[in-house]
Amino acid sequence: MGSSLNNACSKFVILCPDKKNNFQTVSLSRKTVTSRIEAIDKNLTSQLESKIGQFKFCSIAMDESTDINDIAQLVLFIRGVDENFEITEELACMRSLKKKENKGM
Repeated sequence: MGSSLNNACSKFVILCPDKKNNFQTVSLSRKTVTSRIEAIDKNLTSQLESKIGQFKFCSIAMDESTDINDIAQLVLFIRGVDENFEITEELACMRSLKKKENKGM
């Protein structure tokens, strides 16, 4: 993950050389990246909870698909309508479905 972020930052520096110093001070340690991902997750969860609190009607949809590694992925969407009839649809979560071994065969 750090190398792809480094590549993106390098491309940005080419486009905006005056911002180079801003990227040189960014920490890409595993702990820092994990902390930032957790902060983003907390913020997005809070936003979703706030939106759900405004829904007058809602539904949950699930779908299963297989990724390029032949692992089944389950996704859960939440769709709701608020008092102004604005429709919101958000991806709530995505989980890998592990294959269970059939030990009897």
